[in-house]
Amino acid sequence: MNIPAVLAAAFLLAAAAEAGCAGGCAGREAPSVSTAWSGDARAPMRLILVSPSHNYGGPLWMAIEMDIAEGWFVYAAATDAAAGLSLEWTGSENLAPPVLRWPPPVTVDDRGKPTLAWTGHVILPISVAPLQPDRDMHIGLAVSYAVCGEVCRPGYALQSIPISAAPAVVPAAGARHAAAIAAVLVQPR
Repeated sequence: MNIPAVLAAAFLLAAAAEAGCAGGCAGREAPSVSTAWSGDARAPMRLILVSPSHNYGGPLWMAIEMDIAEGWFVYAAATDAAAGLSLEWTGSENLAPPVLRWPPPVTVDDRGKPTLAWTGHVILPISVAPLQPDRDMHIGLAVSYAVCGEVCRPGYALQSIPISAAPAVVPAAGARHAAAIAAVLVQPR
């Protein structure tokens, strides 16, 4: 068992469960911990966050969540014949280089060739942190990918979400996202 991943998962769950807002934010509407679904209808995606705040320095776990239709897949790695997921962080502000902690993809049969791909419901964890701990962050992410099934077609999703520097109330969805991300982090790599 991967001990650092287990510790990270335990920290995620504890942070989401205990997160609150010290001094003066009770009663305010909780900020969002997810974006709207976008991209190809056969493989839409969104960003999910554990918390709407990086608590003056992060790091903070988030993930790309994909819901790939049955019989379809998204290429996981770029090859001469396939376009894997491509992430462009343009539009992001106060963002240190993100750390991807993605689980291994599955092997699918792509017209007689074994191909690394994502299928079904997929959670792709990403650790983010601010460059300046006292400033808010903004995540701007453009995702390009190829979704294949009956045919292959390009997918493109634009995602954008603010992350506060100050502590914030964590809605129940943040705890659900923490559990989903932790489940992926504890899988053998």
